[in-house]
Amino acid sequence: KADHLHSANHDRLAEILGAVTRRAQDRAALAGAEVKAMALAALRATREAEVTSHGQQLACIVGTPLAGEHVGDTRFDGTRSAAIFPGDLPRASDLLGHPDGARTTDLRIVRFQPPYVPDAASGAGTTWPHIRLDRALDFLIGDRLA
Repeated sequence: KADHLHSANHDRLAEILGAVTRRAQDRAALAGAEVKAMALAALRATREAEVTSHGQQLACIVGTPLAGEHVGDTRFDGTRSAAIFPGDLPRASDLLGHPDGARTTDLRIVRFQPPYVPDAASGAGTTWPHIRLDRALDFLIGDRLA
């Protein structure tokens, strides 16, 4: 869910996904498959915003956290929107640990309500917000549509 991070961290997310699936990717490549890890969100639940806190610009995400989610002492009820600074993702090597199996970083990710998307019958004609779903579909089936 790339929408749970600011876009400044999407490259790191793709790096982590690639590292987690590296052995499977290698096996697939040996069988002739093309494999690609990418940061995406099939249904985007947040938007990005810049927030100034204590004189510092923070790259935040804005959405409605699920009821019961919390950040520090703030607990969310699932009804109000909030700007959250998700922090920066660590490098894949720091997150996934070292060859001895020790992890050096833990993550805490806030879960968000899906956005309101008008019913197609209403005539609103809107599409679901997403991140790179079009690129993923192009990678998977684009050559079949050409």
